Amino acid sequence: MDQLLEKARANLKKYWGFPDFRQGQDKAVASVLKGNETLVLFPTGGGKSLCYQVPATVLDGMTVVISPLVALMQDQVDQLRERGVSATFVNSTIPKHEVEQRLINARNHMYKLMYCAPERLETELWQNMMAELPIEMVAVDEAHCISEWGHDFRPSYRTIKDALEPIADHIRWMALTATATPEVRKDIVQSLKMNDPTVVSLGFERPNLKWWVLRDEQKEKRLLDTVKKASGSGLVYAGTRNSCEYLAGRIMQNGITCKVYHAGLSSVERETIQQEWIDGRVPVVVATNAFGMGIDKSDCRFVVHYDMPYSIEAYYQEAGRAGRDGKESYPILIYRNNDFPEARKRIEESYPDRETIITVYNALCDMWEVAVGAMPVEAVPIDYDRLAERSKIRKRIIIAAVRILDRLGLVEVLRYQQPQIGIRFAVTRGGLRDAIRNTQNPRKADFLDRLGRLFGPEAFSGMEYFEVDYLRQKLELPLNAILRGLNVVQNEQLLLYHHIDENPLGTLSQPRYRKFPFSRKELESHRNTLLTKLDRMAAYAETLQCRSRFLRIYFGEENVPEKCGKCDNCLKAMSKTPDQEKINEKVLSCLGESACSFEDIKSKTGFPRAQIKQSVEFLLREHFITRIEEETIRYRRNKH
Repeated sequence: MDQLLEKARANLKKYWGFPDFRQGQDKAVASVLKGNETLVLFPTGGGKSLCYQVPATVLDGMTVVISPLVALMQDQVDQLRERGVSATFVNSTIPKHEVEQRLINARNHMYKLMYCAPERLETELWQNMMAELPIEMVAVDEAHCISEWGHDFRPSYRTIKDALEPIADHIRWMALTATATPEVRKDIVQSLKMNDPTVVSLGFERPNLKWWVLRDEQKEKRLLDTVKKASGSGLVYAGTRNSCEYLAGRIMQNGITCKVYHAGLSSVERETIQQEWIDGRVPVVVATNAFGMGIDKSDCRFVVHYDMPYSIEAYYQEAGRAGRDGKESYPILIYRNNDFPEARKRIEESYPDRETIITVYNALCDMWEVAVGAMPVEAVPIDYDRLAERSKIRKRIIIAAVRILDRLGLVEVLRYQQPQIGIRFAVTRGGLRDAIRNTQNPRKADFLDRLGRLFGPEAFSGMEYFEVDYLRQKLELPLNAILRGLNVVQNEQLLLYHHIDENPLGTLSQPRYRKFPFSRKELESHRNTLLTKLDRMAAYAETLQCRSRFLRIYFGEENVPEKCGKCDNCLKAMSKTPDQEKINEKVLSCLGESACSFEDIKSKTGFPRAQIKQSVEFLLREHFITRIEEETIRYRRNKH
């Protein structure tokens, strides 16, 4: 055992360049190497991934990582390969023949890690090959997805242990999450049938974070004031793409370099923005919650939520991207009185009734031409417009229904699918060569020739897809020109094409049911869970107690101190003491005639530095004074 742990430390340095494990990582790695079932509860940025990646490099066999997000699988595998660790993934973005080849490679010991979604474990191909795969460990990442009480409930996570039942007793098990309440932990242990697992928890205290809620009916003005006052890099989360675009524009109008990030941008644009933010060239990014997954930036100084998240788990995970380097940072929620009832209404409206969900499920299966008991061969487009036309249901409701089908584990939606173009040739390869030879238009001949070479033989038997960015690069044409050319040759019946813009790809996670497997009570139960979690998020926004204490107790910590002394509520309570009120009045009096530096205030008042700092922070937060950043930082009293 000691030898395995020493090898793990050596590999940590060899592949990742770290001299030793962080607090808690060593205990988690030692536990799984001993063969113990292990539950890892680390806050965001705590280094969960290394808890299974490092042991995977030590064990003889392969580690299977169950992950809920397709985009994260790709990112993790790319990072591992760059470090020299053999890894792959299998999901619905790759053709069935490629999935089969990767499983054959795994059988031949070519990978140390393989990432997959939980639905993959139930496929016929996986079940047939599972016994031949050298699986030595299973790591269930984002394990809160197991629980209905988790912020990203995914019922297919509950079938993991059953799907791996033939080998379950002969492999090591690890489950990891950053956001697990006591109810969720109990669900994880029961669902994975863990027997007295080793629990490694770092707790949920982030001592360098100053949890802050700004309650203001003029949210936009408060956001702009906050971003202008802030120093360093930061994130602003907004609920919709339109909000992101608008707020980023307003921030830039105020002289701050800012970019917008959401799933509607091309992959190249998103990667560029990510890197510019990580490098510090763009200090502020306004984004939907698509931003942040797998992005590591230690010196993010503030995270502002402009729209209220639907759960404390989601808020804690996103806000926790601030201050990963341990330095003072600010997670800020801007909140107005109507935010909670509006969020509640959105949840209620976005949760269609059972009859609507069944109608959409059947319309989707019919559109994909899937018979009862069958499944699509590979991922296919989810065309929301066609679904709306077929089902006579509004597009907004259909999108909500598909999201629920995904959450229920009936449909697998590839959330971060890039814009793509699919082609299926309507002629044989010989027919395509004849068309190229016979055309009088050299540009058209070149276009057809390049399409034939790019899409290859697969496009003569089925629809073959490539990302738009890749096609633009290879064809050396803008998107509009590609689409015009495809329209021309499609009208000549040489091919069929499909342009996937914002519609994702998807597939059935299980064979099509004749009878819908979820009752009305089961569907309403999940909706009610979401509403309960929203209630707790509203309670956090409105609480008068220490915010750090509120969060830590929510996640099940015991013996939590009454005050952190850093959040807005703690500082506000301290500022109300008679002595502190006198100090506040004196500081304001100093700033009555002209702006002063911190040292000027100290000199004029004679108060200790710590008391002045506390007073200045309070007066800034309550907008009694303004910070002026020139050659020397000074403070100016505001006019009310």
